Amino acid sequence: MKSIKQIVQSHELFTVKSGSAIHNVVYYMAEHNIGLVPVLSDDGKLLGVFSERDLVRRVIAKGLDLKSTIVDNIMTKDLVLADASETHQECLKKMKDRGIRHILVIEKDKLLGILSVRDLLEIDIITQQETIEVLHNYIYSK
Repeated sequence: MKSIKQIVQSHELFTVKSGSAIHNVVYYMAEHNIGLVPVLSDDGKLLGVFSERDLVRRVIAKGLDLKSTIVDNIMTKDLVLADASETHQECLKKMKDRGIRHILVIEKDKLLGILSVRDLLEIDIITQQETIEVLHNYIYSK
């Protein structure tokens, strides 16, 4: 089974810079087909995340202008983080407890990537398939 670190390193990480206009961030997200993007400072420090939910609740619902509003004023700053050494079950628990669909994976205070619920459920499915195969072979072995 792949580790959390291996999974996030197999995905490309898309980020935006602090100070970006929401208009540009939204088009960037649409271009890369992503629902959440980390916001980084010029020196690469993780400052927050901007998601589709942020767009709907904090921009559109409040009638803010997409071109003049910057991501720093809208992004989510209360982040849920997972260390690269954590198990996928620990990540799923954190996500369930906080009601989120994405978790940021860090190692030594450096952002490695993002895991979605879909990524973690895929691990569960593979694990269950492997278990079924082992049990099947055990039961039907001669």
